[in-house]
Amino acid sequence: MGISNKHEENILTKRVVILGFLLGVLYTFLGIYLSYKVGVIALGGIFLLGYILLQLTGKYNYKENIILIIIVTSCLLPAFEISDNIAALVIYKGEASRQITSSFPLLFFLALIGSLLGTFLLMPFKDQFLKLRWPFVQPTAQMVKAIGGGKGEKKMAFGSMFVSALIAFGTTLGKLRTLTLPFLPSFIGFEVSPMMAGLGFFISFVGFALLMLGAIYSMGVWFFSEGAKPDLLFTKHIMHPGIFSFAIGIMVTTALIGIALNRKAFVDAFRSFRRTSNENYKSVVPTWMTLASMILLPPAVLLGLYFIFGYFQIALEIFYVVAIGVPIVLVAAFFVAMAMGETGFSTSFSVDMVLVLSVLFFAPDIAILLLGFSVLNAFEMSSTRTMRSLKLGSLTEISEKDMLKTILIATIPGAAIGAGTIWIFINIFGGLGTNKFPCPTALITGGYIFGVREAIVGGSLPEMYDLRFILAGIIFSIIFSYFQSKKNIRGFSPITFAVGMLIPSTYILPMSLGAALDIYLRKKYNKDVKAHGVARTKWTIITSGLFAGEGVILMLFSFASLLSLILGTG
Repeated sequence: MGISNKHEENILTKRVVILGFLLGVLYTFLGIYLSYKVGVIALGGIFLLGYILLQLTGKYNYKENIILIIIVTSCLLPAFEISDNIAALVIYKGEASRQITSSFPLLFFLALIGSLLGTFLLMPFKDQFLKLRWPFVQPTAQMVKAIGGGKGEKKMAFGSMFVSALIAFGTTLGKLRTLTLPFLPSFIGFEVSPMMAGLGFFISFVGFALLMLGAIYSMGVWFFSEGAKPDLLFTKHIMHPGIFSFAIGIMVTTALIGIALNRKAFVDAFRSFRRTSNENYKSVVPTWMTLASMILLPPAVLLGLYFIFGYFQIALEIFYVVAIGVPIVLVAAFFVAMAMGETGFSTSFSVDMVLVLSVLFFAPDIAILLLGFSVLNAFEMSSTRTMRSLKLGSLTEISEKDMLKTILIATIPGAAIGAGTIWIFINIFGGLGTNKFPCPTALITGGYIFGVREAIVGGSLPEMYDLRFILAGIIFSIIFSYFQSKKNIRGFSPITFAVGMLIPSTYILPMSLGAALDIYLRKKYNKDVKAHGVARTKWTIITSGLFAGEGVILMLFSFASLLSLILGTG
């Protein structure tokens, strides 16, 4: 089918909105599932599925596909902004003096308020950011434009979706998804999951290798330090200092190294910053919206949470955390956007700064900190999302007005979709922080916040902290980062190794299939870049189908569980 590029066409069409929200529900579910399951989110194929759906419902227009992508990512973002902090709130409930229930209204408000106001945070710096390369945005723009002339994509995508759905349905119904042996704990085995195999392809062989090395280290701790007990619970295993403290040392040090390596670029950018004007171009968002969003966020949080909790003190404490964090987030968001625009990768320091200042000023409870960080994280991530979206629009001849309108239209239902998805995982699936859903990044996030708070307030560290292993993690990260810079390896960090320690090997082993495919394609087309690109595009379509097929089945089972719960309680 032909590609329509007419400027006068309305690209925010009904079919785009409907298809965008349908894919938004699917991808939000998949993203939270992967985040809570393995701590690695590598969702691909949005533009490919968008292409297929647009062709099935009419003529393909690459600009409509771009709008569809923005709708899907605007649905995804509110959930991802708060998911780890909310999971940490559940996991560390026993350590919190404030017992807060993760109700749907609370989740919806946390996801919405930061996402909505954060959209405008970096708008005065827009011109400077759009001049940057944004290496991960350009390939998307190119692919969306080029894919309209392809043939056979529907057959590959729907074929792999059918196979994936069939496997997922059979193994889930027959309770054969997790394969393990009697003398091994439940977190050492093999998950029969096409989705995990596809994930191995997306993170590539290097990413899989780092995850696997982390899993081998974790199994070594189980065998040598925990007595190789077959009935050991995963929640106890990952709290072993040899795992938890080692991972903490790696993650914090890697973040600090990232800030240090990019400090010169960040400082130069601030020093050289000046608002450039273009007589032929006028921004649709006035500069004062940045200041307004920063001023409005804390009181909006206070008022909204007061109505949700019906209790002023909790809302006031979260207000203090957010008020302390707003100016820090502005600086951090600028740094993150600069790093993403220049290299494609970024590290934020806002949580560390706000955590230390908040604890020093008034020592809030861990539950208060996690809720405050949810709002601030949404505020920061939404601002960088806006810059990334505007860059994509500039590369595909879509106006700033259309891009911003799409983001704002999608944010409110996106927050509802994200809140509903997280609520289902907590109340229907349950078991966050267990072998079922280990939530590795939430576990380490909550543990880090809890540990820093305890160290400052009480002068002591929790049992899962061991300074020797923290030091080992610091040294490991420094050595890894040194060799990474020497070999010029981008896209992977010691954090990938740390995540491998914090998730069951059950989920990592099936990734070997996708990783093997990645290394096979690299070797087969080693000297033919063009042929490698064609082959990888083909397998990207197939692996995207693997994600979607299993995702649909998992969603159907979850919705069936939800319906059963509603009917049972009704």
